[in-house]
Order: sequence, then C-alpha cells, then structure tokens
Amino acid sequence: MYSHHPWHLGAWFPIIIAVVLLIAVFEIWMIVDAALNKKLSDKAKVWWIIGMFVIHPFVAIVYFFTAHRER
Repeated sequence: MYSHHPWHLGAWFPIIIAVVLLIAVFEIWMIVDAALNKKLSDKAKVWWIIGMFVIHPFVAIVYFFTAHRER
C-alpha cells in the first residue's frame, strides 16, 4: 500500500537517517580533529571550526582533503 502523501518516505526513511547520521559523525570527527591539530594555528582552528558549523559537510570535506591529510 503506497501513500500518495508527499511526505511518505517508505523504504527510503532508514537510508536517509543513516546518511544523515554518517554525515553528522564525519563532521564531528573533523571538528575534533581540527581542534586537536597541532599543525594549525589557533586562528586557523577557529576558522575551520566556524566554517564546519556554518557550511556543514562541505567545509568538513575540504578540511579532510587538505589540513587533515597534512597530519
């Protein structure tokens, strides 16, 4: 039985929840990594962390492929 209601997610709901949780875990990991990264200046740490809170996963992905890889 399929509902024609636009909010009906059916079988996609667990997948959507899993993706959102994975993104949240990744972002938390990158925020903690930025805060503990000894190669970054305090000013750089603040900017990375603010960027991760404001622009969410995009900045975390950029951080992962730039500053995180330098560790």
